[in-house]
Amino acid sequence: MHRVERKNLLLSYLCKNSFHEMNHVLDFVNDYEISSTTARRDLKELEKEGIISMSYGGIHFLGLSNKACSIDLMHRNRNYDLKMIIANKANELIEPNDVLFVGSGSTCELFVSQITKPVKIVTNSLRILQLAKDNPNVQYHVLFGGKLRDKSQSFYGSFCEESLSLIQFAKVIISASNVDEEGYVYKSNEEEGRVELAALARVQTKILLVDSTKFNSVGFFKFTSLPTFSNIVTDKPEVFQTIASPAKVI
Repeated sequence: MHRVERKNLLLSYLCKNSFHEMNHVLDFVNDYEISSTTARRDLKELEKEGIISMSYGGIHFLGLSNKACSIDLMHRNRNYDLKMIIANKANELIEPNDVLFVGSGSTCELFVSQITKPVKIVTNSLRILQLAKDNPNVQYHVLFGGKLRDKSQSFYGSFCEESLSLIQFAKVIISASNVDEEGYVYKSNEEEGRVELAALARVQTKILLVDSTKFNSVGFFKFTSLPTFSNIVTDKPEVFQTIASPAKVI
């Protein structure tokens, strides 16, 4: 697991209480196959950043810079296990030297961190860009700018959409906030959704990453529908199978 992922995972656990026993924290990370040595090193970094303080046998959570940051972190780590399953499945769909457009979202972030083949990544997300830079298998990375949405750290707008015409993608990989029972796909933000629609219009291979907890719910912006995609990557294929055709559900 990448260092950024490990620290986010630790923070999602630590921010729930003001004090934790060290052995409980080490038991928690052990479930994710993170060694105690690695976890202690990451905790030392968090201590240097002023987020925690450590005493013999215990960890005091001092807090992030603001409450909104803490809430966002917990949201991004929700259903972490399911998203990791999806990220690893999606990695099997890419080919060496693919040029990928990757949209924003926590599932897409995990996907980028798990890439094991040489690829190029184009994105409108600052978070995706940072993870692409940190993954040695990503040989080249491009960030499209425009208007910045602070909450998601993603760019949007006409300049961003028009920039998509400059690059030929092999695949577009995005996530969703919700999928209703009729198979309509939703995004939490209309402007970001329009950028991803522009990217989808440029390729044949369209891949949706969505965990099963998003099913049977309605979101803010009705984005597209499951049959639009070439592949639906999920933790429970049977949930989407009947409403996704002709998309392949894996």
